[in-house]
Amino acid sequence: MVIIVAPHTTNWDFVVGILAVFALGLRVRYLGKDTLFRPPLGWLMRWLGGTPVVRGEPQGAVGEAAGMIAREDKVVLAIAPEGTRSPGKPWRSGFYNIALAVKVAILPAAFDYPRKAVRLFPLFEPTGNYEADLARLQSFYAEIRRRDTRA
Repeated sequence: MVIIVAPHTTNWDFVVGILAVFALGLRVRYLGKDTLFRPPLGWLMRWLGGTPVVRGEPQGAVGEAAGMIAREDKVVLAIAPEGTRSPGKPWRSGFYNIALAVKVAILPAAFDYPRKAVRLFPLFEPTGNYEADLARLQSFYAEIRRRDTRA
């Protein structure tokens, strides 16, 4: 399956996400910006299941991720659909295209910082109608507020 986690607001999202994954006993793969995979922590990022992506350069990341899901048994791929911590950015379609290509479900998840919770929403089967599906997926996050990073 593909897990989408939004909103992506802080570097702490990674720590919270890894702790949640360990608590649930999951082995999760994830895509992250390539700069996170440089020394000295690159080995750790890969060991934790990461695959680097060069943002802004079309390089076939969707195809590679879809191929990984198709090849490996019981893969859970986590992606921040916003692709950045900057507020107000539209969601990228890669997560959707990956799920659609390999016919797997999408599990929407959120870091609900005000409630100090990781929330999981209903499993979502993509229909192929991206605009309608995106609106439905984003509706799950209507009550989720971005973490106040000014504090």
